[in-house]
Amino acid sequence: MKNLILLFSVLMMSACAIAVAPTPSLTATSTVTNTATIPPTATPSPSLTPSPTAVPNGPCDNPLMPMAVGNHWIYRVATARGERVYNLKVLEIRDIGNLVAVVEFGNEAESVQESVICLDGAIENFPLFVMDMLFADVLNKFMNTYHDKGLYSPSHASFVENGWVLYWQAFYLTEDSAGIADPLGGPSLILVQSSPIDLSFEMDGTREVVTVPAGEFPQALKVSHTFTVSATLGANGGHLTLETTQWYEPYVGLVRAQVDTASYTMGGQKAGIPLQSVLELVEFSPGK
Repeated sequence: MKNLILLFSVLMMSACAIAVAPTPSLTATSTVTNTATIPPTATPSPSLTPSPTAVPNGPCDNPLMPMAVGNHWIYRVATARGERVYNLKVLEIRDIGNLVAVVEFGNEAESVQESVICLDGAIENFPLFVMDMLFADVLNKFMNTYHDKGLYSPSHASFVENGWVLYWQAFYLTEDSAGIADPLGGPSLILVQSSPIDLSFEMDGTREVVTVPAGEFPQALKVSHTFTVSATLGANGGHLTLETTQWYEPYVGLVRAQVDTASYTMGGQKAGIPLQSVLELVEFSPGK
């Protein structure tokens, strides 16, 4: 991945400078905007009048992350190195004090089963599978995290009460370490155990026409999402930030996502990362 190699070249030079001087010397740059060669398929339609959204009755039926048993999504993620396919499926709902949806997620190399906590139509804890997919072949394994506080996705009632204009946050911690490997063999960017992860989501009511392999979604909800995680480069601490745009079809789920900007901040200096990643829904099979 040429862009990833460039990223680590910048970070390696910064790490070398740090080894010589007592204070970090990352070369400050402006945050790099993703210039993916994959043409965006989201077409703004600001004049769209939202159509009525059917509201399933189940407490795990969330408009952005619907957890009906049997729901099955197939996603394709395109990066500079190629494409990777991911599967996400809801296996069962368990009533164990909280309602818990058991989901299976994976690709051709790795598969995991995780729990999703439902809360009166909201999703309190959803594993960070979307970020796993957007990182694609950059991460050495899926991020193993646990929920701290906040909601991953509010309920339908919350969205309606606020006219589909809403800002919310969720906070996680890494359960074990993960690495962003350097293809040149230099120091990796490490997400250490118990690293804090901050998520923020914002909707301004915008609905757009989105065309993906799974079909056309004429009124997909647009969500701006920021992901920030503490990470180390060598012996030096900092944090990695990704700003993404995501589109959701109510009660279908995520249909498209892309990395807009990425950066690493250390010692008060920010280095832009030209990370290219576009996720698209290939197929959705509804459950029951």
